[in-house]
Amino acid sequence: MVSVNLKKLVLRQEWALIQGVINATDSNVSIETADGQWLMGSQTETEQRYPITLDGQILGWVNGDPKAEVIATLISQLAYRESEKRALAKELLDKYKEISLLFNLSEKIIDSSDVREVGSLVLEEARQLLKSSHGALWLMQAPNHELERIASFGGEDCFQKPISLGDGIIGNIVQAGRGEIVNDVCLDWRDPSKQQTALMGVPLKSKESTIGAIALSRSATRPYSAEELKLLTTMAFQVAGVINALLHERQLKESRQNALIFRLSSQIRESLEPNIILTTAVGEIYRTINVDRCCFLWVHTESKENNRNQETGPVPSSVSGLEIVIESRRSHLNSLTGHYALDAIGSLTTLFGQQTLIQINDVNDLEDKPTQAFLQTHNFSAFLAIPMQTRSGRIGAICCGTSEGSRIWSDGEVNLLQAVTNQLAIALDQAELYEQSRYAALLAQDKAQQLEATLHQLQHTQLQLVQSEKMSGIGQMIAGVAHEINNPVTFIYGNLEFVQEYVEDLFGLLKLYREEYTSPSTALQTAIKKVDLPFLLQDLPDTLNSMAVGTERIRDIVLSLKNFARSDQAEFKTVNIHEGIDSTLLILRHRLKAYDNFPGIEVIKNYGDLPSIHCYPSQLNQVFMNLLANAIDVLEVPPFSHGPEITIETQQIAPNRIQIRITDNGPGIVSKIQNKLFDPFFTTKEVGKGTGLGLSISYQIITERHNGSLICQSEGRQGSTFVIEIPIQQENSKVHHSSENADQARK
Repeated sequence: MVSVNLKKLVLRQEWALIQGVINATDSNVSIETADGQWLMGSQTETEQRYPITLDGQILGWVNGDPKAEVIATLISQLAYRESEKRALAKELLDKYKEISLLFNLSEKIIDSSDVREVGSLVLEEARQLLKSSHGALWLMQAPNHELERIASFGGEDCFQKPISLGDGIIGNIVQAGRGEIVNDVCLDWRDPSKQQTALMGVPLKSKESTIGAIALSRSATRPYSAEELKLLTTMAFQVAGVINALLHERQLKESRQNALIFRLSSQIRESLEPNIILTTAVGEIYRTINVDRCCFLWVHTESKENNRNQETGPVPSSVSGLEIVIESRRSHLNSLTGHYALDAIGSLTTLFGQQTLIQINDVNDLEDKPTQAFLQTHNFSAFLAIPMQTRSGRIGAICCGTSEGSRIWSDGEVNLLQAVTNQLAIALDQAELYEQSRYAALLAQDKAQQLEATLHQLQHTQLQLVQSEKMSGIGQMIAGVAHEINNPVTFIYGNLEFVQEYVEDLFGLLKLYREEYTSPSTALQTAIKKVDLPFLLQDLPDTLNSMAVGTERIRDIVLSLKNFARSDQAEFKTVNIHEGIDSTLLILRHRLKAYDNFPGIEVIKNYGDLPSIHCYPSQLNQVFMNLLANAIDVLEVPPFSHGPEITIETQQIAPNRIQIRITDNGPGIVSKIQNKLFDPFFTTKEVGKGTGLGLSISYQIITERHNGSLICQSEGRQGSTFVIEIPIQQENSKVHHSSENADQARK
C-alpha cells in the first residue's frame, strides 16, 4: 500500500470533513503524528489516546474523550482511501508508460523490413529502459534447432553463439517456453562461464511456437525485478510478431521468386522466337519486383557481325552504342525503345561491354556526369542492370529502374535478376541455334531431313523438360486418396445388400427351426441364453442398416473430395459451379454442427439456374473454402443474439456473367477497414489465428485468373456479403491478367 502524509491529509485535503465531524459530535480532541508533532490542539492528562492506522501501521493519535475514537476511525478510513487513490494513480501511470513504450517501439520496428535491424532496435530500447550493460537476441534455426544470435550489445563475448536447445540458461529458457530471472549467474549450474552478473531472459513466441529468445544482463549488485521481467516479456511478444511476419514475408518472397523462375523458364523454353522470349521475361520481371520501368537492350559492337556465326565469341572490345528493343513501363513514362549513340550514354556502354553488374541506388550520387545526365533525362532515379552474353558473342542486359526517389536494390532482387538472366541466355541460345539450323538447311538441302529430325527432337526434349519441371499439387494427392478409399468402400457397400439378404434368410430359417423344434436340449438352451438370441435377432438388422448408411456417407464424402480437388484439371474447364460449392460445404460440415453452447450454423442455398462455367475449378473451390471458413469464424464468436446463418445465392446477371453472393448474419465489418480486406497479411483475427492471406489469394484468383471481381458489402451490424462475379466463358486473350491491371481494377 502507498504511504500517506497524515499532516497533509488532516490540515489540507480533509480538513473540512474532520472539523465538521468534530463539531457534530461536540468533541474536544487533539491530533498528533506518530513522531509527536501536534496537528490540532494539545494533550491533557485526562484524555485518552486512539491510534490512526493504515495497514497495521500507526500514523498518529487522536486524543480526547471516548468520542475521539470515532474521529480516529474516520481519519484511518480517509488515510486508507487516499492510499488506494495513490496506488491506483501509480498503477495507471505505470500502465501508461508501458503503453507509451510499446507504441514507440512499434513505430520504430514496424517500418523496418530487416530482421537484424528489428533485433537491434528492440535491444537498444531494452538497454535504455531496463538499464542493462549486455544483451542479445537469438532466432531459432529450423534444421538443427540452434539459436543463432542476430543482434547484441555490450561486446561480442557477452553471450555464447550459437546456443543449442536446452544448453545453458538461455537454452533452458527457450526449451521451457517461459521467462526467467537469474540474479546471481555464478551460482546457477546451467551457466558454464560462471559470470557474476544478473541475467533476465524470455522466449520469443509467435503463434504458440517459440522462434527465439531475448536476454539482458547487468551487475549482480543490481538484481532484476518481476516488473522488469513482465516488461521484457511484453516487448518480446511485440517483436516476435513483427519478426515472424518478416520471416514469413521473406519465405513468401523467396517462394514467389522461385515460382517466377520456374514459370518464366517454362514459358520461354516453350518458344523459339527471341521477341516472344524477351517480351515474356521483361513483363514478368516488371510485375514481380515492382519497378517503374524494365527493359532489355542489345549492346552494338564493331565486331558483332564478324562474330555472329561463331559458336562462341570473345568479349567485344569496341562498343558503338545500345539498342533498347523491349520494355514494360508505367503509363506516365515515355518509351525508351530505339538506338542510343556512344557519346550520349557515358560509361554505361563500357560497363555493359565488360559484362559488369550495374547497381545504382541513387542516380544523384553518380560521379560520372554523362551517365547521370542520360539517366536523369530518361526519368531514372535508381538503376539496376544485369548483363549477359549469348554463345554467339552478343551482349544484352536486363535493366530495371524507378523514376521517383532512391531505391536500395536488395540481394534478393539482384539474385532473382541474375537467375532470370541465366534462363534468358539459355533460351536465346536455343533460339539462335534454331535460327542457325534453319540457315544451314537453306545451304545444304541434302541434310534437310536430318535437320528436321534434329529440330523435332529438340522440341520434343523441350516439352519433356517442361513437363518434368511441373510439380503436382495438393489436389492430386486428395483425388488419389479419394480414389483409393472409394474402391474398398464401394466393395463393402455393394456386398452389404447381399449380407442383409443372407441374414434375413438365416433369421427366417432360425425362426422356422424354433417353431418346428419346440423342445431344444439343455445345451442348446444354454447357448441361446449365452448369445442373447432375442437381442441378436433385433439388433443385427439394425447394425447392418447402420453400416449401409455409414458406407453411403463415406461414398458421398469421397465424391465431394474428388470434386473439390479436381487435381487432373490444370487448365480451364467447363464445370457445374454448384457442385464445387456443395463439395466445399460438405468438407466444412463438421464446423456447422451444434456443440456445447454453440447453436450451430444454418446454411440457406438459393441456387439459380446457371449454365456450366469455364474456369479453374480447384482454384474457385479454394475461394469458396476461404470465404465460407471466414464466415464460420465470425459466427462462432459469442454472444449469439439470433440463429447463425450463411446464405448462398447464385444467379446469371448477364449473357456472359454470373454472380455468387455469400452472406453471414454476423456483426459485420466496419467501413474503415473494408478497403484493407484484400491486402496481404491484413487480418482482424487474434494473433496466431489468421495469416491475412486467405482473402488476398481469393482476390487474385477471381480478378487475375478469372477476369472477374470480388467485393465486400457490409453496413453497420447487418452482417457481411462477399459478391463474386465471373464470366461464363473466358476469352483466350484474357486468361492471364497482369498484376498492374488487377491493381487498377481494385482501385
